[in-house]
Amino acid sequence: MTVCSRTSPRSRTRSLTSDPDPDAQPFEFHATLTRLDDGLDTLHHSVDLLRQRSGRPADDRNVILFETALAEIGSNVLIYTGKHGSGGSPVEYDLRLEADTATASFTDRGPPIHNQLTRAMPAPTSEAGRGIAIARKVLDELGYKRDGEVNHWRLVKRL
Repeated sequence: MTVCSRTSPRSRTRSLTSDPDPDAQPFEFHATLTRLDDGLDTLHHSVDLLRQRSGRPADDRNVILFETALAEIGSNVLIYTGKHGSGGSPVEYDLRLEADTATASFTDRGPPIHNQLTRAMPAPTSEAGRGIAIARKVLDELGYKRDGEVNHWRLVKRL
C-alpha cells in the first residue's frame, strides 16, 4: 500500500527571512534510532544542523513547521515500533536538504498503519490522533508505503 498526501499551497509559502545559498552542497544526516527520548533528541539535533548548514535563522517558519511534523511522525514511528525501551528492531532515519527542499525518511519494522493518513483532525476533546493530521497540514508531501514487513515514511517540505 502506498499513500501520499499533498497539502495546501499555503504551507508551501517561502520563508521571507532567509534565502538559501544556491551554491551550497546538499546536507545529509543519518541515524539509527532505538529509543523514544534519545530518538526525539536526535531528530531535533538534525534539524539544528540543517538550520546551521543552510544559514536559516531559529525563527524560520518553514523549518519550524518541518521540525514539528518530523517530531510528530518520528514519535509515532518510535512509539508504535516499540522503541520506548522495549528493544525491538531499530528505526532508520535520514534527513536531506537539497536546494530549497528538506526531505526526511523513516524506515521501520513496526505494525502497518491503516487509513491513518486520510483521517481528519480529531475533536478538540480528543487526547490523541493529531500527529499525522498536523504533519499532513504543514508538509508539502507526507508519504507512507508498506513493503512486506517494512514501513517507509517520507516527509517533504519546501523551505
